[in-house]
Amino acid sequence: MIEVSEAAEALLPKMDGLLFDMDGVLLDITESIRRVNCLAVPFYLREVLGWSAGDDLLTSEDIELFKNAGGFNDDIELTCAIVLHYIVKEHEHPGTPADTLNVFKPNLAGYARKIAEAGGGLDVAESICLEHFNYDGRHEINLDYRKREITQVFLELFAGHESVEMYGHTPTRYLGEGYWKFDKPLIDVARLTRAAATTPAKKLGVLTGRTSGEAVMGLRVASLEDMIPAANLVTSDDKHLKPDPRGLKKLVDRLGVKAGIYVGDTRDDFRTVANYAKAYPDGPPILAALVLTGPAGNANAKIFRKTGADIIASEVNEILRWMLHE
Repeated sequence: MIEVSEAAEALLPKMDGLLFDMDGVLLDITESIRRVNCLAVPFYLREVLGWSAGDDLLTSEDIELFKNAGGFNDDIELTCAIVLHYIVKEHEHPGTPADTLNVFKPNLAGYARKIAEAGGGLDVAESICLEHFNYDGRHEINLDYRKREITQVFLELFAGHESVEMYGHTPTRYLGEGYWKFDKPLIDVARLTRAAATTPAKKLGVLTGRTSGEAVMGLRVASLEDMIPAANLVTSDDKHLKPDPRGLKKLVDRLGVKAGIYVGDTRDDFRTVANYAKAYPDGPPILAALVLTGPAGNANAKIFRKTGADIIASEVNEILRWMLHE
């Protein structure tokens, strides 16, 4: 399935830039990063704070609520927002088990909705959670809300034994196999090779919320190391997280793209392209292509149509087939 706008059809003959998100586009992360999204919260509550919290505390659908709220392209910030939700709930209802706390309003869905209404992101989430507490209350909550340790838990769960290679430090909290090993490639490398060779030749790049170490490992899993060198990556290390358009601008400038598409799988990916068009009206045109291979799957089709994406496809290879007129 693919839906292509007139603007995208008109751009195709002069398109020389093919830019990708990584998670949910080049890689199936259902059992890797999305599993870490779900596991990092109970792991922190249990192993760091000493709570009773099972690994089934969160579902992928819970995580998607926050992805759709916007401002959570950084999965660690998303994790922090959910951890804080539970810490505040426990502060209000001391001694209540973690799997019961979400019964009290606002539950996760209501919390995510409030975040979306206020503009999205971790800063908004922290404001919502803490706005009703006085100084002493906030201080007590912050004793448990330790973002550095939440970050450590998330990174170690993802990298496991490869923590040194990815992040430069030895794991101390989680000593098992890293969930990155459950990444699965989605892109057909042979078809991408043919698409990149069409006239005009395509410059290939990646704009991702992953760190550079994570992104390089992802390219390895997808067998794209030779086609997309590290110099063609813009990552969270560049400090411009989506939907900030500066990351996309940096990638476009670095590759010398004159006209292209950016293939993503979330609303923030679309917002990045839309923000780029507003911020750089005289820059090279970049259109938004959204695929349905992210963790939410086909459920996102209606949302993507409403946003006005230039291309909506079942998966990234459908876009390559369109480019090749297959």
